[in-house]
Amino acid sequence: MPLSSLMLLRHRPILAIWAAQLLSQTGDRFFALAIMWVALQRSGPVAMGAVAIAESIPFIVMGAVGHRLLRRCASFGVLAGIDAVRALLVAGLPWVWATGGMPTMLGVVLVLGVFGAVFDPALGALVPDLVNPHKYLEAVALMDLTSRIARIAGPGLAGVLLMAAPITRLFTIDAATFAVSAATLVVLVRMTTGSGARWTRASSATQSTEYVRARSLLREYPYLSTVFAVQTVGFFLMALPAIGLPLLLARQLDAGPAAYGWLLTACGVASVAGSLAASHAVGGVFPVRFCMAWVVIGVLQVAIGSVGTVLWVSVFATMAGFVNAIIGIAMGTHLVSFEPPQRLRLLAVNYMVMRGAGTAGMVVVPALIASTAARGFVVGGTVLILSAAAGALLAASKMVAGKDH
Repeated sequence: MPLSSLMLLRHRPILAIWAAQLLSQTGDRFFALAIMWVALQRSGPVAMGAVAIAESIPFIVMGAVGHRLLRRCASFGVLAGIDAVRALLVAGLPWVWATGGMPTMLGVVLVLGVFGAVFDPALGALVPDLVNPHKYLEAVALMDLTSRIARIAGPGLAGVLLMAAPITRLFTIDAATFAVSAATLVVLVRMTTGSGARWTRASSATQSTEYVRARSLLREYPYLSTVFAVQTVGFFLMALPAIGLPLLLARQLDAGPAAYGWLLTACGVASVAGSLAASHAVGGVFPVRFCMAWVVIGVLQVAIGSVGTVLWVSVFATMAGFVNAIIGIAMGTHLVSFEPPQRLRLLAVNYMVMRGAGTAGMVVVPALIASTAARGFVVGGTVLILSAAAGALLAASKMVAGKDH
């Protein structure tokens, strides 16, 4: 990460929120592992799918119709309350599951999903106002890094903890990380007497006079509709590496779980490297470069399906992990450059696109690639190349004809 990004950690509010979110998102990895494993043990594989859907539906609904609620919750104080409630819900989940069964557990997961669908875009909209506008890229990259570190460290730490504790203990640890995050956000309200108060006053004033609709924003900035369309295709096809890689390794390359484990580790490390290098790769004409980055992902997917060795599959999959990190930071940096009310609305739409397309892909893609994962990578990658290339051309024309940001 460039020195300028590290220098942001000298700003106490940024250091506080970064450390708290790193801890909280590591706890989320514990929660994801624990709930899926317990769901499998107690209710079978169908329950695992139900949990995943229950977590994702609120993001889709919030992005579509929840903008009023999001605006009311866009303050560090409200987010602290949300994390405090999440701590209680997660801590009590094993008891709820034991007494109320599967339906009650899914209800709690759905409520947690609603809180997450409010918290994530609201925090993403608030954090940039803790820094100067010319530091938005560094701030987005810094916060992105927390999730990528957590994805690598979380499962490993959970495995170590499970050597000495039952799996339900992971719920308690995740609840504790939510409590720490809530306390940090309360302190942050006091620390940011300038930045935090400025956001709250500005957003309140805007809410009273301006009603931000996603449709109006897409008409005002027509290239955004193309960008979100390409993002939809890209996240739908994210199921290819998630489901296709283990199928490809096991059924067509005769590789075992150890190879898959090392591949996941390499992809995780590459995504961290991409997050660190994003400031050198993000820039220029956003929609065109964004769409062309998805073209690169498509090319890499075709390559994964075309090569016949574990080594080259690993190389191309690792490269895709690197580029995916840059794509995420590029999108986040562009969206936070809008004014706060527009920023919040667009971030919610982005979460809706990612969760909706990702969930749909996990439902549809596995059946399409079950017979031959390699062909699935080639076909899916080709679709992504064509879609993203067309998106780049269309976005460029819309920027000429419409309004740029």
